[in-house]
Amino acid sequence: MSDYEYKFYLILEELEKYNYKVIPQLNLATVIEKVNNNKYYSELFRNIDFAIFDNKLNELLLLIEINDSTHNTKKRKARDIKVKNICANAGINLITFYTKYANEKEYVLNRVLKILELNNKKE
Repeated sequence: MSDYEYKFYLILEELEKYNYKVIPQLNLATVIEKVNNNKYYSELFRNIDFAIFDNKLNELLLLIEINDSTHNTKKRKARDIKVKNICANAGINLITFYTKYANEKEYVLNRVLKILELNNKKE
C-alpha cells in the first residue's frame, strides 16, 4: 500500500464498528467470476484498493478505488473505465475517491456508510 492508501485504510478501519470488514489490495479475480470469453478477462487480474465485506466475509458489499494523478493518463483512464464496467456488470458497487481532495475521515465514512445503508435497503 502507498502511504496515502495506508492513511485511507486507517479511516476505513472505523467501519468495523458497524460490523464491516475492510480488505485492502484485493484482486478483482477473487470476487468476480473469471470467464475466458469475458471481454475484460485480463482486467480481472488487477487489484482494487479496498473491498468492504460483511462481518463474516461472506458478502462483498462495496469496492473502493483511490485515484491519484497517475489516473489522469489516457491508458489509466481506459483501465478505470474497464474496472467500472466490470463492477457494474457484476452488480458490485464501486466508489472512487480522489487524492486531490482532502478526504477527511467524517466525509469518507459518511459516503461509504451511505452506500452500504442503501445496499441494505435493497435487500
